[in-house]
Amino acid sequence: MLPQSTTDRLKAELWRRYASPDHPAEWDGPHYGGGRLSQRFWEYLRAVELMNLDSRSVILDIGGGSPLTGVGFFSSLLSTQARRVIVMDPSIKAEALPPDNVEFDRSAATYDGLKALLVARPEVTHIVTISVFEHIRPSIRQGMLRAINEFFQGDSFVATFEYHARTRYFEHALTARTTSDLFKMFTHYYLDDLSASPVWCENAFDRTRVLRLFDPRRLFSASDTPRWYPLAVRFLRLPAPAAG
Repeated sequence: MLPQSTTDRLKAELWRRYASPDHPAEWDGPHYGGGRLSQRFWEYLRAVELMNLDSRSVILDIGGGSPLTGVGFFSSLLSTQARRVIVMDPSIKAEALPPDNVEFDRSAATYDGLKALLVARPEVTHIVTISVFEHIRPSIRQGMLRAINEFFQGDSFVATFEYHARTRYFEHALTARTTSDLFKMFTHYYLDDLSASPVWCENAFDRTRVLRLFDPRRLFSASDTPRWYPLAVRFLRLPAPAAG
């Protein structure tokens, strides 16, 4: 029996596409490590579940381009079921051609950039960002969240990001403290779902290589094992206060 819901159809298509040479994706095995049932596959799978899309959905995918593979894997996947996908990412290659119902915005997702897009596109129903926050400065990601809180008129924001509760193993990695700092500005949205990947990040095990790569000047203790993993969050719009 074929999958019936939009979510089921997207999950089936994710399984068909991931690690296929016809649909290159970062951390799919051929492009970096990982492969099926890796941490990145879990991020896509969990985001699909949390987004709960239908054929009317208009999605803003922040950071969904790829300097490695061209058109973003996830935005192309979403476009098979959603009405429209807008990919906001300055790293999208100039020659990249999107599917018919995908459009590119090569602006940076700063506070001002997101404000301009969201004011111009009030029809956006969902915002998603996959493995972006840990690669950008705290001031930029905080501006992103402030713009979403102030100007997004839709109901659902979903994000995944790499996390370790106490230690930053690379420059902008999220910890318990910085995650709290990031989301505390949400006053129009509330946390509806928080989940953690059942698998560690693929690049969190080769201790010597990873630590030299991310911070060659820093001294780590022998017991400081860099095992970080993705979290996924969903925020929903707070209901309006009851009258009276």
